[in-house]
Amino acid sequence: MTVHTMDESKRIKYLMLVVLVGIAFFGSYGFAAAKARAVRAAGGTALQAGFPAAAGGAGAAAGGGCGMGCCGGGGNPTGQPIEKATTVSGDVQTIEVDASQGYYDPDTIRAKAGVPLRITFSQASGCLGQVVFPQFNKGADLSAGPQTIELPALEPGEYQFSCGMGMVFGKLIVEREA
Repeated sequence: MTVHTMDESKRIKYLMLVVLVGIAFFGSYGFAAAKARAVRAAGGTALQAGFPAAAGGAGAAAGGGCGMGCCGGGGNPTGQPIEKATTVSGDVQTIEVDASQGYYDPDTIRAKAGVPLRITFSQASGCLGQVVFPQFNKGADLSAGPQTIELPALEPGEYQFSCGMGMVFGKLIVEREA
């Protein structure tokens, strides 16, 4: 039978701790690398594989989601886009988005090109506790209460937003006035 001194016992514990930390690091690295490969294979970018993830990755669509219940249901219950237009008041357009039910209501926002935009998101929790607009490098923490995202006057086009984990998505459609 081998008798270990106190110093040897500490060394063994330290070595075991280092091995466990290494396993955790390489395991999480492998997970992140696999997620990035899956997002790129689906036509996304490496940035869209990160946390917080950006919209537009695998399965991204307005009203889409993971469908696993992790985000309060993973998308709106109807499966159809919930669309609303902004209201122009003075030199700014505004809209309110309810994120408290586990999806964005509306999840499709119609806005006018050339007019600054303020989108106020309700308080939310879970992965909807954060909202990100990757194309504008903007986001907000909704867990403590409603937050307003201010966007400049935009060119016509479609812009994505998502929850912090990239599982629930929304779309901003900017159009020229007819």
